[in-house]
Amino acid sequence: MPVPMPAVFIGHGSPMNTIDDNQFTRAWQRFGGLFANATHSRAMNDLGIYATPKAILCVSAHWAPMTSGTAAMSSSSYLPGAASAPTGATLVQASDNPTMIHDYSGFPPELSRFRYPVAGAPAVALRVADLLRPMCAPAPVARTTTWGVDHGTWSVLAHVFPDANVPVAQLSIDLTRPVAWHIEAGRRLAILRLEGVLVMGSGNIVHNLGAIDWSVDAQAHPAAIRFHDHIVDAIERDDIDAIERWQEHPDAAYAAPTPEHFLPLLYVLGARAKGERAKTITDGYVYSSLSMYSVQFG
Repeated sequence: MPVPMPAVFIGHGSPMNTIDDNQFTRAWQRFGGLFANATHSRAMNDLGIYATPKAILCVSAHWAPMTSGTAAMSSSSYLPGAASAPTGATLVQASDNPTMIHDYSGFPPELSRFRYPVAGAPAVALRVADLLRPMCAPAPVARTTTWGVDHGTWSVLAHVFPDANVPVAQLSIDLTRPVAWHIEAGRRLAILRLEGVLVMGSGNIVHNLGAIDWSVDAQAHPAAIRFHDHIVDAIERDDIDAIERWQEHPDAAYAAPTPEHFLPLLYVLGARAKGERAKTITDGYVYSSLSMYSVQFG
């Protein structure tokens, strides 16, 4: 029986993590060190090593197009109207050579000069469309080549796979769907893990740009801590019901005032196999209102 690839949620934080060297980026590098350029075998399991994935499917907070035809909601987090996404209910990026999307402003020019020349994974995009089509009907699952790879994806992969040697497909987030829908989508996509695909969500459990304190020594807001601890405890207990009701938590309005950075976690939890325990990759807070929790399953 094939050994499944991991499913992983990364708290990506600031785009500056692309070029920064810090505790979080070093932990992402260590996660990347779990993958060897070899055919996977059971013996590798004993060493805690995986083969290099055939491809990566990323659900990024920065591709959440609105069905009304507006620009990607999460693009406005950094630059209003930037990197406008194609419209549609559920979209998969299916380009052979995806463009690199810089959907932010106000950061040093070296960040905009950064390049991550990764190939696309159109076959994975087609597989994703087939897997999700029944639960999307009558709305379509549209493949698009006009979207590329956004910073929610490449800022992390620059450390996990710095050689850009693993093809990438992205799946959009339909913000009109209920919470349970996103979890079920993850369950349907779980089979990709048996097909050599690394399933990745990229967002942040706590993400409130309006409350950011850019001070280096900024302390996490109490509401951020309470919400973060509630969600992480539910993940570790595999309490999906508590996570489905995340918006009912009294601190949700502060910790996650918009849903797009929280929702990628749900796809990863859906793709989690029964009995797989959560393995924390990173944890902590930056700028008072961003949590950097990252977790691996498998």
